Amino acid sequence: MKLFKLPLILCVIVLLSILSACGADDRLHGKSDNWDVSLQRSTGNYSITYIGDEKRIKDFVFDLTGNNIKQQGKALEEQGVPFSMSGTVTEAEKTKDPITFKMSWNNQSETVTFE
Repeated sequence: MKLFKLPLILCVIVLLSILSACGADDRLHGKSDNWDVSLQRSTGNYSITYIGDEKRIKDFVFDLTGNNIKQQGKALEEQGVPFSMSGTVTEAEKTKDPITFKMSWNNQSETVTFE
């Protein structure tokens, strides 16, 4: 009977691991030339990280848009590198529509869109 319990316990552990990984489907990740953006739709948590070569980030503003979403964020002053910003998208879990992050800084702009 003990020999039967060990494989059963291992099967349960593997099954639980597989099921817990299913929640990761709503984690999205995208990159542009200078930005790395991640978004978890179920919680609305996002992270924006600068991956470019510049030493200072001036006038950073990002616009976050979707069919039912419109938000904006900005850095209040000039930032050094490494630079990242995180926050929460209002009601992101209610839409499966595309969400676009447009980052503007140092007279440049780039976008990352999650389909």
